[in-house]
Amino acid sequence: MGNYTLNEVIKRWTRGDMTTEQVVGQTLLILQDMARRVGTLEKLRESDRNEGNMENNKPEG
Repeated sequence: MGNYTLNEVIKRWTRGDMTTEQVVGQTLLILQDMARRVGTLEKLRESDRNEGNMENNKPEG
């Protein structure tokens, strides 16, 4: 079984196409992916902030 979107998981579970254990597994995979994506965004934001601070601290000249 591949990864599904959250909406697909809900639809499949509602129709009885997935067991509770499968739903939990798929939900954990979705959550894991979201955590990875949020971590990436946080790193990019921090990097942008640091670059902005470096530009603001450049000596004039």
